[in-house]
Amino acid sequence: MHKLGIILLLFAMSPTNPLIIDFGKEKNDSWFSVNDGVMGGRSQGKTSYTDNSVFFEGSVSFENNGGFASVRSDYEVMDLSAYETVTVHYRCKAQSLALNFNYYQRWWYPNYKAELPDTDWEWKTITLKLSALKEYRVGRATGNTISPEKLERIIRLGLMTNDKKEGPFKAEIDFIKFG
Repeated sequence: MHKLGIILLLFAMSPTNPLIIDFGKEKNDSWFSVNDGVMGGRSQGKTSYTDNSVFFEGSVSFENNGGFASVRSDYEVMDLSAYETVTVHYRCKAQSLALNFNYYQRWWYPNYKAELPDTDWEWKTITLKLSALKEYRVGRATGNTISPEKLERIIRLGLMTNDKKEGPFKAEIDFIKFG
C-alpha cells in the first residue's frame, strides 16, 4: 500500500479528524514529477525530498507547445467530502502554484484547483474552502465549482506551475491538511 493510502486509511474511520499529507523522506516520498514533455513540451521539473518536505524545481518552457511542470501523487481514491477546508504550508518563488484535485484520469476531462500565490521564498500557510475549488477543462476555467459528489471520489492530488510564464521556479511543500 502507498504511504498516502496508509495515511488515508488511518483517518477513514473518523473523518472528523484532520487528514494530513506530511511530506519528507520518512513520511511521504511517493509524489513524482510530470512535465509537459508528456505532450511534446520542453519544460523541466524534478522532485526531491528533505527530511520534512517535498522540493520541486525546474524551468517552464513554451517551446513545442509546452508550459507546465508538476508534482503528483499516485492514483488512489480519496473521499474528501467530510472536510471543509484544505490548508497548505509551502513556499515558492518565480511561479504561483495550482493545487490540483483530479476526479478523472483523462487529462482533457475537468479537474479542480486552488491557486497558491508566489511567496517569494517565504514560508506561508494558506487555508482554502474545498467548496470553492474551481473547475478547469484543458487549462480553461469553466465557471463551475466542485460538487460534494466529486469530493467523494478524488483520485489524485498534485501541484502544478500556474503562472503561464517561462523561466526557472522552485517550490517546497511541508504539508497539505484537510479539516
